[in-house]
Amino acid sequence: MLVNTTESKQFDVQDDQSILDAALKSGLVLEYSCKNGQCGVCKATLLKGDVVELQAQLALSDRERNDKKILTCCCAAVTDIEIDAVDLSALHGIEIKTLPARVSQVAYLSDNIVEVKLRLPPTANFQFIEGQYLDVIWNSIRRSYSIASISSEKEITLLIKRFENGQMSDYWFNKILANDLLRIEGPKGTFFLRDADTPLIFLATGTGIAPIKSILHRLEHDPDYQQMHPIAVYWGSRYSEEFVWQANFHKLKVDFYHVLSKPVADWAGETGYVQDNAITNQADFSASAVYACGSNAMIQSAKQKFLASGLPENRFHSDAFVQSF
Repeated sequence: MLVNTTESKQFDVQDDQSILDAALKSGLVLEYSCKNGQCGVCKATLLKGDVVELQAQLALSDRERNDKKILTCCCAAVTDIEIDAVDLSALHGIEIKTLPARVSQVAYLSDNIVEVKLRLPPTANFQFIEGQYLDVIWNSIRRSYSIASISSEKEITLLIKRFENGQMSDYWFNKILANDLLRIEGPKGTFFLRDADTPLIFLATGTGIAPIKSILHRLEHDPDYQQMHPIAVYWGSRYSEEFVWQANFHKLKVDFYHVLSKPVADWAGETGYVQDNAITNQADFSASAVYACGSNAMIQSAKQKFLASGLPENRFHSDAFVQSF
């Protein structure tokens, strides 16, 4: 079957192949993140033709289904189709690779957050755009983590949160040793800075700060970037000790808001939800761009509230941390 996009791009899709996988195989990069139907980033409108579900489209509401919305990671074409998808040319040439990686450094930043640095083979030529993520493979377990470092650095940095009874958490917090051999697969995802010359609002919960850290450090080291608009970061956590990154910029001017989800006696900062704090503090969103990373609940709430407050839909970008299957 043939898929046409509103940009007049075309690619073939096989019967048992998702529209997203077919696009990626053809060299086109459509929006995506989790690839299992939970985050909704790959949402598109089906303009012509018919599709069939390969897996449940969990992120779609009944109204969206009635409006012919589909998730390209979950659907295959059963006829020639047309969708309203955009090819992200900035990601062309970024090749997904599977590579060996050695544990270089391990630093426990809090009881529940560890920073891991990975060293790749000298000939690996691992290229990514700040904001993307990768999969770490240990034994038969695979988990996704955002990259917290920038592409010019020699090692890859990950910020990892402990999950109770998690198999991979058991490795990160109880078994990991320097020089352990792992595998990585990536880079993946379409969370990256598209519009630096506009007011920027970043939202993060927990270790969702990792790709935002990467993006901001990339701007800090970009000799061609001249900041003309405000940058605000709203970082939410349940516990104050989990604000493990202390930003230190020389060129960038960034307004940071640390937000605890629940008030505590000795906390003088913001409380509540990061999206609510951002909307309260900002006056006009019509010219802004919002980048949100962290819990899926935060992202879905933030998108709804920002769009209702005047943010154009194509200026809301997200990467949701969802359950691995």
